Parts: sequence; C-alpha cells; structure tokens
Amino acid sequence: MYCAPFSCEPGNSLSADSCWNTAHCVDHTADFALPPTSGNFAQIADYKGNPEQGKYVSKFEPSNAKLSNSQLELTLVKQPDNKGFGAVVTGTRAIQYGTVTAVMRSASTSGGVVSSMIVRNDVKGDEIDYEFVGSERGTVQSNYYWNNELDYTKMVRSQALPDTTQNYHTYQIVWTPDSITWIVNDQAFRTVKRTDTWDPSTGVFKYPEAESYVSFSVWDGGSGEKGTSDWAGGPINWAAAPFVMGIKSVTVD
Repeated sequence: MYCAPFSCEPGNSLSADSCWNTAHCVDHTADFALPPTSGNFAQIADYKGNPEQGKYVSKFEPSNAKLSNSQLELTLVKQPDNKGFGAVVTGTRAIQYGTVTAVMRSASTSGGVVSSMIVRNDVKGDEIDYEFVGSERGTVQSNYYWNNELDYTKMVRSQALPDTTQNYHTYQIVWTPDSITWIVNDQAFRTVKRTDTWDPSTGVFKYPEAESYVSFSVWDGGSGEKGTSDWAGGPINWAAAPFVMGIKSVTVD
C-alpha cells in the first residue's frame, strides 16, 4: 500500500523514488457487476501499480471490501472492543477536475455508521465529499475542504431522497477550475464557485484544486469523540448489522 502514490510519502521513504509513479486520469467506467478479471477492483495485496489491473483497490487488510451480488460491497465489522472496522476503496488514477458519477446505496442503517464518497488529496488536505449518516437516511450531506481546514459549517444537505440505505441513487460531483456542483439523480442541489471562497484575510481562494483520488468508505463514527459521535448519530446499534455499502458502478470523465 505504501508504494502506491495515494499513500506513499517520499520524504519518509528509503529513497525519493520509492513511490510508484502517479497514474493520471483517463475517462473510465468501473462496472462492478463484471467478473474480477475485468480489472475494475483488486485487493491491495494483489495490486502491482498497473491501474488497468485495478481501477479501484481496497486499502486495508484484513479487507472488508469485495465483489459480491453484482456490486462492490464495503462492510463495517464489529471488533472485540465493540468498535467497528470498516473499509476504504480508492481509485488508482489521480484526477484534477472532472465529473465523478457513482451508482450506490449507503451502509448507514444505524446511527454511528458513516458511509462516504470522497474526492481527496491526503497530502494537501483538499476534499470534496458526500457523507451519509445513520440518523439521516433520507438525505446525503455535501461538503468541501481546503488545505485540511475542516470547516463543518459549510455542510449542505441534499434534497429529500428515498431511503439511501435501501435504494440506489446516482451521485455526481462536477469539479471544474471555477466551480463544484453536487448532483443526485440528475438534480443539482448545490454549487460552490471558486470566487465565493476568497479569504481576504489571507489573500487566497480556499478552493480545492489539488490533484486527488476518488474513494469510498464505511467507518464507525459513533465511537469517535463527542462531536463526531453526535454528528454520526451516536453509538452503533450492532443488532441492526450487517452494514454493507453497495456500489454498482463508478464513472470518471
């Protein structure tokens, strides 16, 4: 995992060329109903740096992500300490601007279970996201961050949606040098313009623009600090398990 450019840190490696070269974006669709030999998904232990052999990879071991039921499934699993261990799946090509489209349903059938669709640069901290929390199954939350400044006050909810844990919806992020638009089922509910992010106190536009990776995750927000737990909907009700996020396809233009 630490050779791959989405995780590698050259400054903390044995040499500056320890990291694999960054694979840059090409238009693609990952249809997770296709067999494993299609190259749409790979476990990180099997990935050798060729994005054509793994458009998306599970970052952690043991892996709670797999192809099943004609989709990519990410599962949150209960640990002996009653906390959840989830999954993160990331695209292996970096993008800088474009349209990301995912057909999916969230795993957040209990408070505390958080499901996410994210475009992020982990080094710089630029991020554009969708977040699903178990206390709000009828909407999805949108947000963006610049340079790891976690301003939660900028969160905006989508329009009302049929239960996001039981129904598949089409989620899009349209990211250009000038604006970001969040779209669900072909209905745009939010646009942020770069010009609106100007901070006169620092003289910069606080607008995500760093080359980033598309990722999906399910994680235990209920066992976090109080602010995180309250946002996520409190401790997880494990009687409501299993918590399975299902992604049918991802398209990047």
